Amino acid sequence: MIPLWGDRRIPATAWSVYLIVAVNVGVFVGETRAPHPDALIAAFGVIPYDVTHDVVLPPPAPPYPPLTLITAQFVHGSLAHIGFNMLFLLVFGPAVEYRCGHLRFLAYYLLCGTVGGVTQILWAPGSHVPEIGASGAIAGVLGGYLVSYPFARIGAVVPIGCFPLFLRVPALLVIGLWALAQVVAGYGAIDAEAAKSSGGIAYFAHLGGFCTGVLLIGLVATRPGRSR
Repeated sequence: MIPLWGDRRIPATAWSVYLIVAVNVGVFVGETRAPHPDALIAAFGVIPYDVTHDVVLPPPAPPYPPLTLITAQFVHGSLAHIGFNMLFLLVFGPAVEYRCGHLRFLAYYLLCGTVGGVTQILWAPGSHVPEIGASGAIAGVLGGYLVSYPFARIGAVVPIGCFPLFLRVPALLVIGLWALAQVVAGYGAIDAEAAKSSGGIAYFAHLGGFCTGVLLIGLVATRPGRSR
């Protein structure tokens, strides 16, 4: 189920959401034009072993390995990777930003992404695979939206073979199914062989970011939600 739009009418411009999207797109364009994109991913992605063992890579990598918990949130591995991440952010982000305010939302977003990265490191501290993408931060946004607007209607599409089925369903269902999928996949990735076949997806970063978003939204929000 792919969300396409939300029914929350926000009486303000989501400047922070648009800024985050612009930065992500700009970085991705830079990646595609770089002579060695894999080197950039290794430099700015979170490599758990490097963080836990204080391994500093040559420039342009940050001089302090934990800083990659921030830089990795703006690096993506493919057009589909950044496309789906930015789609989710544009659907759910503006309403959460309206609740928090521009600067609080930006801090909330980065914190959710950082905690997601830390969660992935705690699960696999010896991994040499770079963790990249905004998924952990956006998972936090989904958690904040779920708490704030659980019954808001979300326009979504369900691919059935070659035919798209368009639906309007509660956010509770869309985000709930997504969260359930992360739990199931993350549980499966605990097994070593399943982890090898998981495609490098950082499920525990998603879960860490999501739980952080759920727990923090009440603390950072300056406006009430529309929960029933």
